[in-house]
Amino acid sequence: MRVTTFVTCAAAAVLTCHGGCNWTEFDDLAKDTWVDSTGKPDVKSADYGVAIQRGADASESMQGGTLAVIGAGPGSYSELAYSAAGSASLRASSLQLAAQGIMTLDSPPIFLASPTSSEVALVTTGDNSSIVVATGSHTLLVRQLFTANTNLGTGAVKSTTPDAATYMRPAAFPGGDANPGPAPIVAVGDVVMGTIYMLPMNTQQPACKLADGANPIQVRALGAVPNATTSTIDDLLVWNGADGKLLRYDGSVFNGCTMKPPIASTSTANTPAFAPGRGSQILKISDNRVLLQGHKDVPQGDGSFLQVYDVQTMAPVGNPVTMPGLRSAAILALGAESYVLAGYPTASVDGKSAGQVLVYKLTGDGIDSSKPAATLRDAQPENNQQFGRSVAALPFNDTQVIAVAADNEIFVYFRANQTDGPALYNETRQGR
Repeated sequence: MRVTTFVTCAAAAVLTCHGGCNWTEFDDLAKDTWVDSTGKPDVKSADYGVAIQRGADASESMQGGTLAVIGAGPGSYSELAYSAAGSASLRASSLQLAAQGIMTLDSPPIFLASPTSSEVALVTTGDNSSIVVATGSHTLLVRQLFTANTNLGTGAVKSTTPDAATYMRPAAFPGGDANPGPAPIVAVGDVVMGTIYMLPMNTQQPACKLADGANPIQVRALGAVPNATTSTIDDLLVWNGADGKLLRYDGSVFNGCTMKPPIASTSTANTPAFAPGRGSQILKISDNRVLLQGHKDVPQGDGSFLQVYDVQTMAPVGNPVTMPGLRSAAILALGAESYVLAGYPTASVDGKSAGQVLVYKLTGDGIDSSKPAATLRDAQPENNQQFGRSVAALPFNDTQVIAVAADNEIFVYFRANQTDGPALYNETRQGR
């Protein structure tokens, strides 16, 4: 394991400050650092850190923080526990996903965190022609198997590969079984399916075939925002890969669904016609605003798209950011301010395909794209480092800090400065 981070110019007697005091870069020296780099611990995966999520919700009163990590080849689930002083350790032995019937992982894997608890969810392709939803807090257990080629609601699911997922508070499912809080909602093609924790595995789950008039639906990202009239349920947001439109469906979408139409959608006039690929995201900023993170499927090229949308008016807010190479994003909330963490894992750094993370400030006018608030990268870049292939806002000591996944390394920033000098956030570790 190496420990790397921002270095202080007070350490200049033994360190070289790249370009003066550049707090966004780090090197391989271990002392007086502000970012912890954890290499692959005792985890039986060839590729550690293909996806990360915060492993403990900020509402939990705890010191330090926990990061949930997915590895591949073979698939694994593990947690990095960070003490209040910032030291990282493996919480317990990693879980081999094959033990849960997950023999392979889709790329990229769909890995979610519940908005109201410490639960995380992995949605992926299973064996025996199924889609697996595995959830848990400090572990992963298979909660539902979605069997392909079975009539689900109004349509048969012909694919075994999930296209998107989100946590959502739906209305009561048909049959009277109310869902206990937010649960993973999974999309395959033009069908969305709800996960029922209370019923045995292989029980037919509620499902709905979505429609947008005569236009085809290809769900590429899902999101959820509170229903305008019923605060206990969410409306479902869908980003359509067929035409790039953002669609909003009522929270009762699963209740007796027959070709459910959207209650609102973007129009042709204000839609950028960006058709997102698999792995795109709808990230909630507030009850009325979301961030779309989109990129093309690899065979279609390397287009990318970051855009804030008002989900009441279904109109874009401000201008999009279209720098190529985007593959991941997260919302960082720091007091009254919010930022976008945008991962570009193939970005060129000093002539090497090492990757970087750009931090953009969110304002009332959308994304402040005049310049990134911060640029995170390795001062000693390596080819295929994949820095930024997954990003997360990690609750740590009652605040949020930046977590970045790279090739077999996880970086957590305990302090970060903006490009022009002021602190993005100050030292978060206790006892420093």
